[in-house]
Amino acid sequence: MAMRYVIYGAGAIGAAVGAHLWRTGHPALLVGRAAHVNRIREAGLSLVTPDETFVLHVPATIDLGETGVQPGDVILLCVKSQDTETALREVRDAGADPKSVPIFCLQNGITNEDRALRLFENVYGVMLNVPGVYLEPGVVSNPIRGNAGFMDIGRYPVGTDDVTQRTVSDLIKAGYAVNAHPRVMEAKRAKFLGNLGNSLGAITDGAGESAPFLREVRREGEDCLNAAGLTFENPDEFNARVARSRGETALAPGQRNLGSTWQSLMRGAASLETDFLNGEVVRMGRLHGVPTPHNAVLQETVARMHASGSRPGRFTVADLEGFVASRG
Repeated sequence: MAMRYVIYGAGAIGAAVGAHLWRTGHPALLVGRAAHVNRIREAGLSLVTPDETFVLHVPATIDLGETGVQPGDVILLCVKSQDTETALREVRDAGADPKSVPIFCLQNGITNEDRALRLFENVYGVMLNVPGVYLEPGVVSNPIRGNAGFMDIGRYPVGTDDVTQRTVSDLIKAGYAVNAHPRVMEAKRAKFLGNLGNSLGAITDGAGESAPFLREVRREGEDCLNAAGLTFENPDEFNARVARSRGETALAPGQRNLGSTWQSLMRGAASLETDFLNGEVVRMGRLHGVPTPHNAVLQETVARMHASGSRPGRFTVADLEGFVASRG
């Protein structure tokens, strides 16, 4: 029986994954916000790639309870980390069997899988290196050539199984480069270290010389992972492996994308995932006695910008360095 992929969180990444699966013959259902879903129902989902724009009439809903979770469904959880608990409860309330329904976490951060395991027995980590831009309701961009992006997939906390292999195979057919990875969380933690820079790009709008500040941000992250006893793939080896596997980003003329936090600030999103990226480093630092001033400044500055409705570029790297220095 073909697996139906229920993409819970049909934003920039989720909608594109669902669209690529649908256009290559895999049953799919998008679960997303009202404006996006209504537009998809009216006119189809427009998936913009560098070489072609697909208009795909992918089934979509605002409420998974409308259709319920069916036997054989696979849940691809694509919400931001701050929305994970709500999404998981809604999936369970829609009839998902906690003992059998697979939950794949296609999310930044390193805490989603553990939270999913509280409610569901079969949880999978997905290291996702896929460019995506939410352009407007009903329209998403996957700006990459060569493939649609790169993923590692494995069971949480370790291992692979038949569901892993079937999902890997389906995503490869959908145009992604995908690897079954028995220690996927090591790859996700390496990706997490890279994602710690998302907030920096959102704060500065990519301006200024940020490399020295970013090195300190990531050093703090590594120190915290080590203190917590959490193993991670060597970042240089991880980046080299991603570069060998992933296609080449090809943004449209005039299009910018400085990461998911930047996109969220640009469109005035209701919440941000920074507390589960830089904030997770701060949390681990507090638990294990590791100083994390650079990550704390990024977390606090993004929160201040979000609360005031600021767009990217309000502060410079020099401002951030001053904030760190003032902490003593």
